[in-house]
Amino acid sequence: MKLQTSTKRLLRLSAQYVLAAAAVVLTYYTVIFILFFLAGTSYRSTAHVLLFAVLFLILGLFFEPFERLIIHSFTFFRTGKRLFIFLAGIVQLLFLWMTAYTTDQLMSDIWLSTTEEMIVAAVFLILDKCNSALPS
Repeated sequence: MKLQTSTKRLLRLSAQYVLAAAAVVLTYYTVIFILFFLAGTSYRSTAHVLLFAVLFLILGLFFEPFERLIIHSFTFFRTGKRLFIFLAGIVQLLFLWMTAYTTDQLMSDIWLSTTEEMIVAAVFLILDKCNSALPS
């Protein structure tokens, strides 16, 4: 009886994690698809946009520890609070642009200009700042 309960719980938790991951990927896909539509980006198919969103998400998760390390290193430079926030925003924007640029270079079926890469980075920076301002 105990084994059935733990198996059911494991299946339920697995399903919840899969649904949460699917919701995150769908959100990234929707935002990127809308951005590409508004910017007039050329792409071969919507499947390539989905692949772009998945790669953007994976590379973003890969680059994030390095971004946090650089931002944390600013605490050693006795800067003011406003300068720290400004520098942290610049580093976040740079890493988001680097993620968009790397994803664009990995995909040959989507053609992004540097301006469009910066727009993608800026939109995700704004969304990140809006999300972090929400109460928990």
